[in-house]
Amino acid sequence: MTMTLRISSSAFACLQGPNPIHAWLAAMALLGNSCLSGQNPASPHQGIDLPSETVVVFNKDFAQSEELAKYYASKRGISSDQVIGLSLPGEDSISREEYDRLIRKPLFETFIRQGWWKLSPTEIADPISAKPRQTMMVTESSVRILCLMRGVPFQVRRQQEKPATSKEDEASVDSELCTLGMPRADLAGAMRNPYFDQDMRFQIFQGAPGMLLVGRLDAPDAETVRRMIDDAKRAEQEGLRGRAVIDMALKTGAYQEGEDWLARSAILFRESGVPVFIDKEEPLIADHWPLPDTAFYFGWYTTTVSGAVGSPSFHFMPGAVACHLHSYSAAAIRSPDRHWVGPLLKRGAAVALGNVFEPYLSLTVHFDVLNKRLLEGYTVAEAAWNATPVLSWMSVVCGDPLYRPYARGPGSTMGDNSQARDYALYQGLSMRLRDQGSLGLKKALTDLAETRHRPHLLELTALLSASEGKSAEAIDLLDHAASLYETPADRARSWIYEADLLKKEGRDRESRDLLEKILAEPSFSNVPAILAAKTRLAQP
Repeated sequence: MTMTLRISSSAFACLQGPNPIHAWLAAMALLGNSCLSGQNPASPHQGIDLPSETVVVFNKDFAQSEELAKYYASKRGISSDQVIGLSLPGEDSISREEYDRLIRKPLFETFIRQGWWKLSPTEIADPISAKPRQTMMVTESSVRILCLMRGVPFQVRRQQEKPATSKEDEASVDSELCTLGMPRADLAGAMRNPYFDQDMRFQIFQGAPGMLLVGRLDAPDAETVRRMIDDAKRAEQEGLRGRAVIDMALKTGAYQEGEDWLARSAILFRESGVPVFIDKEEPLIADHWPLPDTAFYFGWYTTTVSGAVGSPSFHFMPGAVACHLHSYSAAAIRSPDRHWVGPLLKRGAAVALGNVFEPYLSLTVHFDVLNKRLLEGYTVAEAAWNATPVLSWMSVVCGDPLYRPYARGPGSTMGDNSQARDYALYQGLSMRLRDQGSLGLKKALTDLAETRHRPHLLELTALLSASEGKSAEAIDLLDHAASLYETPADRARSWIYEADLLKKEGRDRESRDLLEKILAEPSFSNVPAILAAKTRLAQP
C-alpha cells in the first residue's frame, strides 16, 4: 500500500518544505545496524571487568534460590567461587539479631577469608566524643558489587520502640549491606552515602573502599526473575528502545521535590532522544490508557498498583526500568498484586526500585539523577545508588545490578523490526540534530515519515510537541497518523491521545465527538484502549 504523509494543517506548516538532510535521512533509514548519534557507542570505561567484582548470594533454604543464582552467574560470567549460599529464614523480614548473625557476619568473614578485602588500621573520629580512635577499615577491595537472589530476606525489622522521627533502626537488608565494609557507630537513622551524585563510575570512585553496590534479583516468582535476567542481557545487546512515561501528581509544598525530579527526568529523556508521554493531572494515568512500548516509567503516589500500568493489557518493553515512588512500594516484593515493585516486575519490567519501610521523600532515589546516570551508560546498581543520598535505610534495587541499558550508547543500533527502528531513528536524529533545537528535529522527523511511510514517527513527533505544550501541533500530527495507521490499536490510540489534547485545549465538543467516533467504530471492539475512551466520555 502506498501512503503519502503530508501535514495538512496550517498549525504545523512550519515543519514542511525542503529539508537539507533529506538524502542523509533516507540513507540512514536503509541502514541496518549503525550509529546514528554521531558519537562512539562505546560508553566510558568499557573495559571494566564487572563480573569479576560481583558476588552473588542465595538462600540455601529457599526453593530455586540456588538454581537462580547459578543461572545468573552463568549468564554474566561470574566465577562459581563468587556464588555464596547462606542458610536463611524464608520470610520477607528478619530481626536485627538475625541479620547480624546470619547475613552480615558470615559475609564479612567470607570477604576477608577470600582476600576480597584488605583491612588496615585507620584513625577515625569517634561519632560521640569526636576524639580520634583506631579501627580496622577496608582500604582495598576487589569485590564491589553484591547481587542478592530471590529468597534472601529484604527487610530488617525495627527493634526500638517509638523511635524519634528519622532515627528509626529498621532498614532494607540491601541498603544495610551497602555499608558492610564501612564503619558505623549508630544504627538509628540513615547514613550519608559518599557516592551520592558523584560524577564518576563506581569502579573508579575511591571515596569509600568498603562500600558495596547491592542489587536484588527478586520478584513474585522464579520465572519472572529468569525473565529479568534475560531481558537485561537482550536490551544491552539490542538496545533499550521505547517511550518514557512520566506520571506527575501536581503535588506542592513539602512534596514539590518529587515533582521536580519527574519534571527534570522528562527533560533528560527528551534531550536524549527518548519520546516522552507526560501526564500532568493529579490522578494516576487512567485505567486502560494506551501506553505502548513503555521502556521507562516514573510516577507517584498511591499505595497499590493501579491506573494504566495496573491494567491487564499493560506490559513493559523488555529491559524496562520502572519506579512508583511510595513509602512502602517494596514492602511485598514477592507479591504480584500488592504495593508496586512486585506488580511492576510481573508486568514485564526488568528493574523496579522501591522502599521497604517509610523512607521520607528526600532520602529516596532521586529520579533525575538516576535517569541521568542510566543515559550516560552506568549500570543499574551504579545509577540507583548514585541517585540515593543515604545508606542503611529503606531502598531496594530489584534487577540485575550489572545491567547497563545504554551500554552501547543511545541510538547506536537500528533494530530488527519497524517499530524498534523508528525509536532508533528518533533517538539518533535527536542526538545528531541537538544544536538545531526541537523545530529542526521535528522537520527532520516529519520529512523522514513522509519519505519512508512511517506514521509511527508522526505519533512520536506528536509526543514531542505535546511535551513542549504545543497541543495544536500534536493534535494535527496525531490526526494525520490515525488516518494512515493500518491496525485498529494504532488508530484508536492516536485518536484517544488527540481527544485528550482537544479537551485540554478547551475544545470539549470536538473531544467528545472524537470519543464517540472511537466507540462507534466496529474495528475497535476488541481494542482494550476503548475502555479508556468510555471513561473519558463519562467524565463531565
